[in-house]
Amino acid sequence: MIQLNQFQTQTLTAIAERRRIGKRGLPQELIRDEQVKVRFTESDRAVIDSFSKAADTNEAQFLYTIAISSVRDMMINDAALALDIKNELLQAGVALPEWMREL
Repeated sequence: MIQLNQFQTQTLTAIAERRRIGKRGLPQELIRDEQVKVRFTESDRAVIDSFSKAADTNEAQFLYTIAISSVRDMMINDAALALDIKNELLQAGVALPEWMREL
């Protein structure tokens, strides 16, 4: 099993809990319904597959977790960028994700 940081572990746990509840039981802001298509080489995909298995999750949940975790880390390291993104979301009328509110 791979070592995940606390944020990554919490994110994977939250995703798993939401899957058990289902879309009908969740408020709209917690439903993950936006999709992004990502293309990998065969070897990159094999690495992702191996890591997701080591984290005891599926590829989609693993990729979601590392994407959000990486963006969060970048925002922690660049407060000005984080503020710009927060303002952009708020001006567009988009609710801040829960993980972003703590930054």
